[in-house]
Amino acid sequence: MNNFFNLSIIYGFGFLFLRGISFLLLPVYTNLLSTFDAGIIFILYTILAFLNPVYAFGLDSALFKFYNSKQESKESVISTSMVFLLITSFFLSSLLILISQTSVINFINVSYNWLLYLSIILFCDSISARSLVVLRLQERAWYYLFIGLINIVSSLLFNILFIDYYNLSNLGAVYALILTSLIQLLTLSPIIIKLTNFNKIDFLLYKKMFFFGLPFLPATILFISIGMIDRFFIESYLGLKAVGIYSTGYKVGSIISIMIIAFNLNWQPYYLKIQDDKNFSNNIKTISQIFFIIIIYIATFMCLFVNDLISIQLFGFYIIGESFWESTIIIPWITFGYVFYGLYVLQAPSLYIKNKQNWTPVFWGGGTILNIILNIILIPQLGILGAAIATFISYVLMFVFIKIKNKWWMPLPILNLRISLYVIFTLGVLLFRYYSYNSLIMSLIFAVYTIATIQLLNYIKQSIND
Repeated sequence: MNNFFNLSIIYGFGFLFLRGISFLLLPVYTNLLSTFDAGIIFILYTILAFLNPVYAFGLDSALFKFYNSKQESKESVISTSMVFLLITSFFLSSLLILISQTSVINFINVSYNWLLYLSIILFCDSISARSLVVLRLQERAWYYLFIGLINIVSSLLFNILFIDYYNLSNLGAVYALILTSLIQLLTLSPIIIKLTNFNKIDFLLYKKMFFFGLPFLPATILFISIGMIDRFFIESYLGLKAVGIYSTGYKVGSIISIMIIAFNLNWQPYYLKIQDDKNFSNNIKTISQIFFIIIIYIATFMCLFVNDLISIQLFGFYIIGESFWESTIIIPWITFGYVFYGLYVLQAPSLYIKNKQNWTPVFWGGGTILNIILNIILIPQLGILGAAIATFISYVLMFVFIKIKNKWWMPLPILNLRISLYVIFTLGVLLFRYYSYNSLIMSLIFAVYTIATIQLLNYIKQSIND
């Protein structure tokens, strides 16, 4: 279990650098771009997010399942997965390039061929993403972290170079995306070459992996939809400037998602590896309780002090540019929406262990449909706040749905009396913040809250030792 948490910390930093670049680039985007130009970049990020799972075909999840299979060799699983990914990714990018030469897709009003650029990024990222899954399966966390460091340094340098020095605005951000994707792929090429053996390709194995992973394709697209589709509704109702403002607040609010996804990078291989262990239930319960307390604590900190955090100045720049400060209204809703997503992740072992992956699109589909309906109802009434509330309610529904199903599949309890009292205390702290805020009193209350959190974590640790 100690190894699990150590790896999770390393993966956390690695994921922050790899997929959290848009978080770390917020000071660059919000200080050097207008709200309109930032809106364009966030729309392009949204399109990338929707198309990335199409390239993966759900086979990242299949790789987890079959890599640990006693019936298949690990070398054959990796080689088959990588070679067929190269073929399908090349085909999809070629198709996008052909489409980019027409006027079929022209809803983003820019002077450059944005779809052509995205096709290059998607090809590079699909190969890189599969290689990173292999690193996770082999528990090569330091290599994973190294790739992340290269990624973030490249991204920051290229964005500052093209946006600030060459004054290319949103086009500069696109150039930075392309070059960062190419460098990441080149850095991962040694492991791709080393682990890909053409003599080990097995078409029958690919068929099994394909049909196992296929349900995860719509599920992943639906997952992206809950977090991203609201940008299109906001653009339609309120315009690109509102997209820039909303996306900035969303990025700040979803910082906690970095922790959750980083945790899941190690969580999935872990519970699949120990599913037959006699201590499986106790280990899963203990890890779930610890992680739940940590994300609740960090989410509470974010909500209490977000206004102070975003107004910090570094080298004459605010962490978030002043033009984007009105986005803080949505941050609490997004933050606690992701807390419920974290609870969903803690309930997810049953999907793999009990072979219930066909239910994944049902969970995410229900959340997506509700999200779309609520966006249509709430955005015209409440503006960007309506979109944030829609996201929060969608994640709550998904957690409740899988929790109910797990009563029959695999009960995975988290709450006990002490943790329930901690949740009630958390609600009291948040209510005080939003109905009677005083910075001095709030700091004292949070200090007490921190002590309570540490005591609860120590109690769980002591229970493990006993």
